[in-house]
Amino acid sequence: MKYALPFILAPFALGACQSVPDPSSASFRETLDRHMAAIQSRDYQGIVDTITRGDRLILIFPNGERYDTREQFLAFHREWFADPAWVMVLEPVRVREGRDYGYALYRTSYDADGAGPTPGRSAYLSLGFQLEDGQWRLVHDQNTRIETATD
Repeated sequence: MKYALPFILAPFALGACQSVPDPSSASFRETLDRHMAAIQSRDYQGIVDTITRGDRLILIFPNGERYDTREQFLAFHREWFADPAWVMVLEPVRVREGRDYGYALYRTSYDADGAGPTPGRSAYLSLGFQLEDGQWRLVHDQNTRIETATD
């Protein structure tokens, strides 16, 4: 009987430390789909609705340049979405969901001017989402260029 108390209290103690999703909130997959649709349709408000409410949001570009704040992320997307010419093709590679962190990896082909995919513009897009107050929110966005062999 000396072990009964910790076992009785353990579920309550663990529950207090966990981030529990609001039952009315969107699932990780629904949020991921909304985020990706917002990119494809250049929907700025859709992006705003799926990213962290906090100040820190990491955005890493294929050349290694990095932004660290939500405001920098939003400023980049405002400017990028204003350009009507680009097309990005997304191919899902892997999606994993944990209790409070979700991850998605896509292979992308980027066409900057609508004339067809540009050689060397293929990349991996890695997205990390975290539960914040019961809502899935983007906290990490990294693009890694895929080097292609030349003949």
